[in-house]
Amino acid sequence: MKYNINNELKNIAKFRGAMVCNLYPLLNMFYKTNKCKSDDKVSVKKYSTPGYENATISTLVIEPKKCGDKLPCIMFFHGGGSLLKASNAHYKIAKLYAEKANCKVVLPDYRLLPKHRYPVAIEDCYKTYLWVAQSAEMLNINTDKMIVAGDSAGGNIAAAVTLMLRDRKHCIPKGVLLIYPILDKNMSSESMKKYTDTPIWDSKCTELFWKMYLENQETEQVKYASIMDTDSLAFFPKTYVEVAEFDCLHDEGVAFAERLQSENIPVELHETKGGCHGYEAALNSKIVKDSVDRRIKWLRSIFD
Repeated sequence: MKYNINNELKNIAKFRGAMVCNLYPLLNMFYKTNKCKSDDKVSVKKYSTPGYENATISTLVIEPKKCGDKLPCIMFFHGGGSLLKASNAHYKIAKLYAEKANCKVVLPDYRLLPKHRYPVAIEDCYKTYLWVAQSAEMLNINTDKMIVAGDSAGGNIAAAVTLMLRDRKHCIPKGVLLIYPILDKNMSSESMKKYTDTPIWDSKCTELFWKMYLENQETEQVKYASIMDTDSLAFFPKTYVEVAEFDCLHDEGVAFAERLQSENIPVELHETKGGCHGYEAALNSKIVKDSVDRRIKWLRSIFD
């Protein structure tokens, strides 16, 4: 192994970025067999929700069993380079958030690349956010305690939705939780130059993502794609950022957190030593368990 990846991640570290980018159609066939079902700790309901340009998408709402009063809500936008559907790991982590942070988790099945390019995914998720806010009574959700969260491309969506809500004169969420997010289309960081062959995701995958996602659109047309190009982040709420040590996206996550700090936004930054992109897939590892515990503590601080 070229990189000193934590031994707990050795099984997922076998998958190179090029494999994931080339095999995503097969992976999606497999992911379609994954179902997010109710269990003894949480209930799962499926809704048809509005998407971009009058489309309809499928959205899951996960909640703790026997919840009574209105609960806080996490809008959870799953990662996968906007190429992959939600994985079993996403479902399990969403359930952990609902159970341990005592909140509802809304998981939109937004439309994917390569068929649906920018801005379809972020507009699907923006529309779902508004649907949740407008359906708060029916869903039994406290709209004063809404958070957006996402990993990788889902982190890109979470940041974009926050900016869109500000620009379109809606209330922004109380917090933003980002896990190894894609934030900067310029791809100029040192980690982007260095990590060209890391497990799961690398700079070549990122280049493919941006090429497919933006499809040569003009800069002024894609303002929501790359949050680091935004003039000011002073409108952002409290934010949690988690990055992996051996990840081409490492530096842009750190740079984003530092920008927030420079604009006096409360931000919590964590680097997962020995981690590679996508380490959440190693659900039984101490790395993931410790990470989830930190996130739950932060979520509870926002909700309380």
